[in-house]
Order: sequence, then C-alpha cells, then structure tokens
Amino acid sequence: MGGVARPRSSELVGRTEEVTALGATIDRAGAGEGSVALIGGEAGIGKTRLLTEVEARGVEAGALVLAGGCVDLGEGGVPFSPFIEAVRALRRSPDAPALDAALA
Repeated sequence: MGGVARPRSSELVGRTEEVTALGATIDRAGAGEGSVALIGGEAGIGKTRLLTEVEARGVEAGALVLAGGCVDLGEGGVPFSPFIEAVRALRRSPDAPALDAALA
C-alpha cells in the first residue's frame, strides 16, 4: 500500500511574522552581529518548511546558514545537540574551510 501524496506549494502561507523575525536574524548576522534563532513547535506544524524558506533567503543573501535539530527524548535531551549537528554538517561539507571564519 503506497503513501498518500501531499500537495506541495512553493509559496509559504501564513508565516509572515515568523519569516520577518527570522529575516531580521539573518540581517543582524550580515551586519556582523552573532545571531541564533530557535524554532519550536509540535510535529507537523511546519517548522521544517519555515526553516527551508528562511534558509533559502539567507543563502540567496550570501549568508552561511547552519541548521541543527533536536530529538524529543521526553524529559531530557542532549545538551547543545542542535549546535553540534549544525557544526558537524558544516565540517562534512565542501564549505568546511568556512568553519573557522564562521566561528571566529
């Protein structure tokens, strides 16, 4: 039995406030200020779609965008796991030389 295909839209709907706030984070980073954003919410709420949109805008603006995620482990979690995942992804990428510049 196959899965049900979900319609996908290239347009992000109903997230103007979130995109604006995250866009400001990218702008601050572009101005040389350290900048981090945390996106949270229930499963299926659209966190990944929102992040994908903002990441594309950041890359288009010339930003180095790092993203990491958390795994729900109930009461506890792995400290700093989103940051570890983001830096590991950069370390494995062709942009690994950018790591020193990004962390400086």
